[in-house]
Amino acid sequence: MRRVLIAAALLLAALFIEPGAGAATLSIRPLSHPFVVRPVQQGGGFSVDLPVVGNVHGATAKFFTALDVTNNSPQSTDVEFFFTPADGSAPRTGLLGTLNGFDNLHFDDFLQALAAAGVIPPNQADNVFGSLLLTFTNPAFHTGTEATAVARVFSRATPGGTIGLAYRAQPIETNGPHSLSTILRNDSGFTSNIGIENLGVDDTGRVLTDPVVVRLSFFDPATGALVGGQPTITLGPGQVTQLNDVFRQFGLAPTAVLLFVDEVAGTGQIRGYAVMKDVITNAGSFIFMQESPANTF
Repeated sequence: MRRVLIAAALLLAALFIEPGAGAATLSIRPLSHPFVVRPVQQGGGFSVDLPVVGNVHGATAKFFTALDVTNNSPQSTDVEFFFTPADGSAPRTGLLGTLNGFDNLHFDDFLQALAAAGVIPPNQADNVFGSLLLTFTNPAFHTGTEATAVARVFSRATPGGTIGLAYRAQPIETNGPHSLSTILRNDSGFTSNIGIENLGVDDTGRVLTDPVVVRLSFFDPATGALVGGQPTITLGPGQVTQLNDVFRQFGLAPTAVLLFVDEVAGTGQIRGYAVMKDVITNAGSFIFMQESPANTF
């Protein structure tokens, strides 16, 4: 009976997993065609967004990015990438590799992998961060769940080990957000950082070349009153900016604020995140900002 069950399992594997499934093929190289963003609703493969990847020298530590790219389906797919450095330097595109059925690509240090492949200069890999788009090109992929990517941003701990946070890539969709919101805290021993990204894609999924302008508004949840100024930020297509120690930077007195990020110029979708960080251990908690009602402030 046991042999029959094993034989049945092997038969099912042969039926549902493509030939050659097993180890992924890692082959970082330039694309022979323009990178294409594919929103989930349009089918023919799909793209996902990772708003922050990088190797960055912080005030007290250096941060690295590990990356896992996973195929959750039995069908193989190529994975293409588009990396936009936050410093305004030229974006980099390429083929990341091929995932077989139920497969995974892992990078201990994603930026160093790009440098080793000659995609970015070695000195840039040592101190740069930016946004990353991945496209899973299999035309049968259309739900946004057939494949995924997870980034882990971490630093070395003393005397050993690492401290980090991880987040899952978000599929690109049509009719995405243009206003965002999140809670931020500045309790004793904690600080809040935020990141805001111009996805570089409009609501139809068309790739844009124009910037967006976003406005930040801070509200005191204890009174409902607007506090601090309402600074604006201009972001080029694909560009992400990170603002550290938001309470100090904008002179916010409350220990908690509600942040609203509203697009006031441009048509690109926007994404955002917040990191609440322990200033002693550097341990951070990552949350995506949620889509907010249309600009009402």
